[in-house]
Amino acid sequence: MGLQCRVLLKLIVCCAMCFAAQTTKAQGFLPLNEEKYRADAEMLLKSTSDDSVKTLQYFYLADYYRFRDTARFWENMRRGEQMAKPFKSLQAMGALYKSFFYGQFLDSERAKVEAQKCVDILGNAKQPFQQQLLAKAWYNLGLIRFPKKGFADFLDILNGKCLPYAKAHDPLMEGAINTMIGMTFMSSNQLVKADEYHQMAIKQLEQQPASTALLVAYLNAVSTYCYQVKSKEARQLLDKVKVMLGDNPNSSQLPNYYYNEALYFTTKQQTDEALRMLNIGLKWSKKMNNWKSYQMMLFRKFNVYLMQKKYAEAKLSLEEIIKNGLLTRDLYNSKIVYSQLATVNELMGDYKEALKMSNVASKLSDSIQKVQLLEKMNEMEAKYKTVEKEKLILNLRAEKDRNQLKILLVLGIAILLFIVVLFVTFSYKKQRKLNGQIQMNHEIALEKLAKEKQLQISESMLKAEEQERQRIAQDLHDSIGGMLTGLKFKIAGGQTDEFNLTDELPHKLNDILGEVRRISHNLMPESLRQFGLIAALEQLCLSMRNSKVQIQFENYEDEVRLDFQKGLAIYRIVQEAISNALKYADADLIIVQVSKSQGILQILIEDNGKGFDSSVANYGMGLNNMVKRIKWINGSIDMQSKIGSGTQIEVGVSV
Repeated sequence: MGLQCRVLLKLIVCCAMCFAAQTTKAQGFLPLNEEKYRADAEMLLKSTSDDSVKTLQYFYLADYYRFRDTARFWENMRRGEQMAKPFKSLQAMGALYKSFFYGQFLDSERAKVEAQKCVDILGNAKQPFQQQLLAKAWYNLGLIRFPKKGFADFLDILNGKCLPYAKAHDPLMEGAINTMIGMTFMSSNQLVKADEYHQMAIKQLEQQPASTALLVAYLNAVSTYCYQVKSKEARQLLDKVKVMLGDNPNSSQLPNYYYNEALYFTTKQQTDEALRMLNIGLKWSKKMNNWKSYQMMLFRKFNVYLMQKKYAEAKLSLEEIIKNGLLTRDLYNSKIVYSQLATVNELMGDYKEALKMSNVASKLSDSIQKVQLLEKMNEMEAKYKTVEKEKLILNLRAEKDRNQLKILLVLGIAILLFIVVLFVTFSYKKQRKLNGQIQMNHEIALEKLAKEKQLQISESMLKAEEQERQRIAQDLHDSIGGMLTGLKFKIAGGQTDEFNLTDELPHKLNDILGEVRRISHNLMPESLRQFGLIAALEQLCLSMRNSKVQIQFENYEDEVRLDFQKGLAIYRIVQEAISNALKYADADLIIVQVSKSQGILQILIEDNGKGFDSSVANYGMGLNNMVKRIKWINGSIDMQSKIGSGTQIEVGVSV
């Protein structure tokens, strides 16, 4: 069940990152007692005559009303901008607050323009206040660029642009950045690394007075615990947040709190309670004009309804998201929403509507590709113009230099250059010929090694097939042979008192036929040939579960097209992994998860058993067979396990 909570993260990771981050960046301005913060700003506005102080208070009030009242936000922002004109730092601050506001409504273009404006105004800031604004502006730029640039770019910005200032001057910002790094690792499914950064942030922030940064760090850690199925730890942190919010009943963090409460109850499979928390969170989001969190709550409701198999309610949640239109402003998110709507309609049996939604998703996918192509073309054009400009400058400088040189010196240089060119040309041709020979020898050696490696893999596969034949023969002899022999002696022995031929013979034959079907399915899974890999894996999970061990199948992709031999190899690998977990792991939960990323089909088999030390373990026959099979289809396999922490096996193959 723990990995079931990752559906939202997998489906709409970029928007989930922004949802987690919006409260993190807000904490730099709003304390826990937000009402006192507002009252103090209003009082200072009335009591001071200093224009710079007044400007600050207008911006502080704008940030307070950002999640509460759009009209008041703009009113205070406009007044602050008018008074900020003589002050460079305050102009930058106004641009930063606007960037936060636009990001709240997923208007990434305007948010990017305002954040970049703040960076441009401050330049190489030296004063601590300016450096703080610059760090926050870069932080926001990282969030805006994240959906297109990815995790690495965002982490580079956090570590290179934000942390240096925070470590030197601002412990609260340092803690907030560390918890955001944790969220980044969580979104890339590196949960252990995410937990490490969350704990670092919590430790740093608990040494400071109670703050919104600490509250957000608790909630971010709750998300990671839920995805790790650590319900006890998640509950402890949620209780701490509840205490912190107790004295602040109108906190802008309430939607974030109820969202994580719902995530916790989803992990516990208490779906009705999860829905109750989401309904409360929706009310608070609407009350605070926080439409981004409102949309994320709706998507979480869709996820819970999907778990409950209440497809009509799940469909209504998606349709409300589309009607609201905020989340679907982004092409990536819009494609995901329509894809899920197609899936729900298919589950409801409305195939006509499912096809319609699927076509919309396909068109959005084409639009995304066009946008990406246009961006690449613009980047290339910008690079070309830069190169041309530099080339022109170099030519002008060379022209100036040539005009200053004497004719004799020019001739001497020309002669020298001619000699150098001849020498370089001769050396280049000779080296090129030598490199060609070296390259040819290298390719021959590589081809030989590849053939030897393929031969080794083929031999290993033949050995595995021979072992499979011996296992099938043993099954036939021990199972069907034994059952037929027993039936023969009962019939031949004439034990009419103990054996009623008419009544019991059909039952015995049904048992024998069932055993034949079991052995034949193990020999060649018919569902794989008829319905494809996804259906075959789901049936395999159903067939191997028992009363003591729950085997959970999670699929995040439509049916994938795979060569049958590749599909069979993956099927056998998953079968072997589940079998090993049932035999040795002493687990009560096994999860098989299928997803696809950048043309790579990924299968994750995870259990919560006793685990083993993968760094010193000697692979047995089963694990070695898994490795040989994946090499045979040019795939990859990664096994991670620690004693007491379960086992993860991740398989990847190109599709």
